[in-house]
Amino acid sequence: MHEPTSGTELIDALVEGVKVGDNLVLQGSGDAPLGLLVERFVAASTGVVPLVRVNLAAPWTEPSSDELLVVDWSPVLCGQPSSQSWSLAPDATFEEAIALLQRADEEVGTGAAFVFDPLTAVERAWGDQAALELFLATCPRLYRRRSLAVWPVAGDQHRPAFLRRLAEITQVVVELSTDEAGLRVEVSKADGREAGVVGRSVHAEVVGGDLRPIGEPVNTRQRLGATIREQRLAQGHSQAEVARRVGITPSALSQVERGVRGPSGDTLVRLWEVLGVPFGPGDGAGSGYQVARRSGRERSRLQEGLTAERLVRSTETGEVWLLELAPMAAGSQAPFAVKAPETVVVLEGVLDLQLGGRGETLQEGDALVTTAAPVTGWANPGGEPTRVLWTLHR
Repeated sequence: MHEPTSGTELIDALVEGVKVGDNLVLQGSGDAPLGLLVERFVAASTGVVPLVRVNLAAPWTEPSSDELLVVDWSPVLCGQPSSQSWSLAPDATFEEAIALLQRADEEVGTGAAFVFDPLTAVERAWGDQAALELFLATCPRLYRRRSLAVWPVAGDQHRPAFLRRLAEITQVVVELSTDEAGLRVEVSKADGREAGVVGRSVHAEVVGGDLRPIGEPVNTRQRLGATIREQRLAQGHSQAEVARRVGITPSALSQVERGVRGPSGDTLVRLWEVLGVPFGPGDGAGSGYQVARRSGRERSRLQEGLTAERLVRSTETGEVWLLELAPMAAGSQAPFAVKAPETVVVLEGVLDLQLGGRGETLQEGDALVTTAAPVTGWANPGGEPTRVLWTLHR
């Protein structure tokens, strides 16, 4: 089976492996080698999985190939018809562009690879909102169809609000920037990975048409430790003095500053107090709602063939989980050992449940609420994964 890849080993390692269904946003500015990363993805996908390239910024001049389906939107910008079979007319609307892309998606089927021209070209062709609408329409669709997509984004040519919205929707964001040490590659979002992946960064250089790391990757814990050390030194405090005021040993503070271990929540609050760093809820405190972002969520294995991702945890309403049941998997105990009411909604596939001695089969779109009958078993009788939204009420 084909192992999903970005085509660049450094990127794959930073995000702890590209996953089926990922929409990978490569965000850079200035001299960031976005084009190089795109071409490496194309090279790694060609001949391995169906490959779709959405072309817009300039007329497509490369030879046709059975291994590549080119969705050519460039006539809208250049004003000249295209020789490609999958192309738009020069006066095509944005709605026609989306329809053509969706037909191409149906043509190649699930598990394909997609690569898009920079979204700034979409804005030039159809206006400011078109780039975001394209992403809103396409990213969830490709995720559901278990396809892999690369989206190069010129960060310095978009509004911050636009970039934030992209990050909310997509699964993975890798940012490329430059600082005094050169090119810096950082993971700013990575759904379905351990929390420590977000914030991981490394300096890199282009060598022989590849992106090679300079030194070892730095994680969030190490960056936090460096920040604490910088704040302490800027104020002229010794480790021993800060450790005494915080209530920990100098050795423990040394480990925190070196990123060997992270501080507890109480220790971090005391550190900020001692160092005079503002800490507390932002302007959104007390807003009356809670947002649970996909970034940093961890997928856990509940039972053989049953994985889970907690979406929401609230002391007032309860917990919401996204479960995935492997094909033909089954279990003889409930996913969760609780006595609270539970709501089950099947998003994809088929789910068999045993409740209080009875069996129920739920199809895609079916929902079940249990208040007294305990769940005693589950199964996915189909050949495709089943995805279930499972709510544990307070």
